[in-house]
Amino acid sequence: MTKEKVIRENVFDEFGELVGWFDRAKAEEFAEATRWDGSNHISLATGSQWDHQELYHTAGGRWVLHSWSQWQGRPERYRFVDDDAAREWLLANGEDEAAEKYFGEIEDERGPGRPEIGPVIQVRLPEELLERVDALAGQTGASRAETIRQLLERALEGAL
Repeated sequence: MTKEKVIRENVFDEFGELVGWFDRAKAEEFAEATRWDGSNHISLATGSQWDHQELYHTAGGRWVLHSWSQWQGRPERYRFVDDDAAREWLLANGEDEAAEKYFGEIEDERGPGRPEIGPVIQVRLPEELLERVDALAGQTGASRAETIRQLLERALEGAL
């Protein structure tokens, strides 16, 4: 009978206090993804060619983020992260299957903001007029942009 080797990694909090450990040999490892910028491989996890991360899902069901750097003097670090941070890390690094496995179906996301309504225009308004628009937006619960669209629509309807 052979004894499995335990690869114990200590986990610390942001103050350097030991908060636990995990067995790296029993954990599922997810390596960072990179992109080639024409000169270097850039980590999608950190946005750097020098700083790196990998994520572990421990046998106990916890998420551990391992960070290290190629810069001299920067210590490597293991820290626990919550489910939301782990999900975001997995998605940012192209680990969609793992994200679905642990967090359920990935919904199609549009990205930040609302769907585009039309082209962007820039208009400078006097501060007093802008304050009135914002006050109306506050009363109606609409955004500033939506309030301006509604006001323009009413004004154009009245002009015809």
